[in-house]
Amino acid sequence: MSFHRKKAIRSRNNNQAGIATIEILIAFVVVILSITAVVGVVFGSQSMGLDALIYQEAQLKAQDLLEDTRATARQAFSLVNPRSFAQDIYQVNLDVQTLPDFFTKKIVSRVTWLGEGNRNLNVQLASLVTNLDDLDGGDTCNSELLGDWQNPQMVSYEFGRDILNDTSSGFPVTSIQAFQHKLYVTVNNDNGNNPGTFYILDISDPTIMPVLLTPPLWDNSPVGAGLNAVAVDNGNYAYVANGYGASFSTCPQSVTCNQMQVIDISVNPPVVVKSYKVPGVTGSAGQGIGKSIFYKNGIVYLGLAKAGGATGEFVVLDVGGGGAGGSPTNPILRGSYEIDNGVNAIQVRGNYAYIASPNNEELKILDISDPTDPVRVGGFDAPLGGGNNGNGKSLYLVGDTLYLGRTLLNGDEFWVLNNTDPETTLPALGSKNIQNSGSNTSVNGMIIRDFLAFLITNESFQTWRIDNPSAISQYANPLILPPGTGGGLQGTATDCEGNYIFVGSQSSNDKGYISVITGGP
Repeated sequence: MSFHRKKAIRSRNNNQAGIATIEILIAFVVVILSITAVVGVVFGSQSMGLDALIYQEAQLKAQDLLEDTRATARQAFSLVNPRSFAQDIYQVNLDVQTLPDFFTKKIVSRVTWLGEGNRNLNVQLASLVTNLDDLDGGDTCNSELLGDWQNPQMVSYEFGRDILNDTSSGFPVTSIQAFQHKLYVTVNNDNGNNPGTFYILDISDPTIMPVLLTPPLWDNSPVGAGLNAVAVDNGNYAYVANGYGASFSTCPQSVTCNQMQVIDISVNPPVVVKSYKVPGVTGSAGQGIGKSIFYKNGIVYLGLAKAGGATGEFVVLDVGGGGAGGSPTNPILRGSYEIDNGVNAIQVRGNYAYIASPNNEELKILDISDPTDPVRVGGFDAPLGGGNNGNGKSLYLVGDTLYLGRTLLNGDEFWVLNNTDPETTLPALGSKNIQNSGSNTSVNGMIIRDFLAFLITNESFQTWRIDNPSAISQYANPLILPPGTGGGLQGTATDCEGNYIFVGSQSSNDKGYISVITGGP
């Protein structure tokens, strides 16, 4: 074979070997890429599977929070409040918004976490819960706190001069109730000349001064005292406790001899449709007068000053829901219980009535499942303070916790009690000494919202943090109620609607005031 032919064959073989080598390399690359793709698919599938599992777990957590909140709403609507907490890799949040009807809350449970590549991921579920318990004359206060309540804002109005445009008398405010954009106000006319004792104000815009909606209802007891307390139903009737000290031992039922008046508030001007004298009550000079009142589901619970006779100071009246055929124009006595002193405040839930009175036992709990025969089943007697017994003055009930305010010269005036079992002596969870200008004072009224207690004293509006009852602490500086320190002031009443708290007060010269308080900007 010639040299040139051998060279050509060798060159062709080398080229084929080179091509084969390249083909082999390409094959390796294809194999490697294929393996890489397979590995990528496998690991991608694992990542997607993990994301799916995390998502499912987050969804379950959001659903659990929603169900827990619904259960809480059934127990106590006011316990449905915003909250946030961390759980494993998740941040869990409950957002709460009270709708304009005051009886419905929109709840949103949101669970967030960081996904692969620090992606922000979340699951969100929403629902509505409704407060059926308070539809009829109940609580219209937002339990969730809006604004800066460490810096509450207060605007005050002199009731006669500013709201009524009447400077002839003082109009000392004794009681208020806020319900569906209206404020119902009672006043006392001791040492005053004001003829009216019952007023309805428009508070649909709490940022402006309340506006008088109706002419004043003239006092049906034109001499001496006016009215001490008010409770309304769903907007048809107001029930007021009459403070006129008639001679109940002898006087017949009349406009000047009664402990309760029923006012038709569905008409303008309002009309008294019933003056009711509690049968079996004796006494005079202020004995047996109406002092406090509570309305629930067609039953009026009326508290009297200490009296004699066969009927006790805690009185149960059927006005349409007590099973005896009563109505607002025909109240029927169902039962009573002898407190042996005045009834300063009443709260009712389920089969139990809670009563604050000036007894050694400041709180009495009655089983009222049989309204004809209330029975004492529990209570609370606060420890003595400096040798002085405290008087039960005010009450507020939230879930399984009962808040008690009392008057005392020395000791603790504000108590947080465990009400899990009403049929016992309630265990104390915590207490606090409440003072004005360094001196002990009375807790005349209170509002509980979420983790804060708002207390009305003889001089101020005070804000306390209560989420740890064993270590109650001041949350904001007190607001001095008008006319200010040294004016003989007494904070007399408080109620709440939406995010606004309304306070009634009076001074030693019989001037009455309405203060409107909300969270700061």
